[in-house]
Amino acid sequence: MMAPEISKHIKETVETFTACTSLPAAAITGHGSLTAYAGESLPHALAVNALQKIPVQIIEISASTKLRVDHIALPIEGSNDLQVIAVPLVEKSFRQGMYIIGPFSKSQLQTCVHFLVDLLRNIEGTGLSRSLQFPANLHVRRAVRYVHQHYSETLSLEDIAEHLGINKCYLANVFRNEMGETFTEFVNRFRVETSKQALRETDEPILNIALQHGFASQSYYGRVFKKLTGVTPSEFRRQAKLQLVSLAQ
Repeated sequence: MMAPEISKHIKETVETFTACTSLPAAAITGHGSLTAYAGESLPHALAVNALQKIPVQIIEISASTKLRVDHIALPIEGSNDLQVIAVPLVEKSFRQGMYIIGPFSKSQLQTCVHFLVDLLRNIEGTGLSRSLQFPANLHVRRAVRYVHQHYSETLSLEDIAEHLGINKCYLANVFRNEMGETFTEFVNRFRVETSKQALRETDEPILNIALQHGFASQSYYGRVFKKLTGVTPSEFRRQAKLQLVSLAQ
């Protein structure tokens, strides 16, 4: 049986994640017992009995590979577009339980999967194997949700603090403590992740993509993109198209 303080922490993690992303989220043991569930009234949310079937499938998939993965995507039966993401409660091991993110549309959020997993881990604190004494801060949750909704607009720490009605310096400190990065780093990383789909799937000029995702110039977008990914937007687009050609052959 799971210790009460861990159960409470998992429940808070699931509820905070859903508050930040507006995605259904749950936590389930390896045997299919529901530990926490938030967002059951959101679009596409699964019934409890459907959620409880997922661990068996995930454990079978993880057992069939020698790789220790940080998440597994699973399509939803009867849908061509919806999927859930399973993230192990204890990193790399699904048998001790898992978080379930979604369902969500692959066409809309596929490029953000790694961001969602990272966000879940950040909200969780530093993982179940470490201290459980740092629950997510309400102001940080609201700031993250605001970025998700307004990332294409001009964003500043001052504006967010004013919107939340709190001190700018306080927000800067608590955001960095909770998220492990500054507000600006977080915004840039989210913008880069969301821009990748346009690079992969369109021939839109890179300047347009930069501006549509909140960057003031193509040169700044390029610098941030390379810092975070190791390649320029143009190189990323070229590699993505080469991969598509390879998969089609």
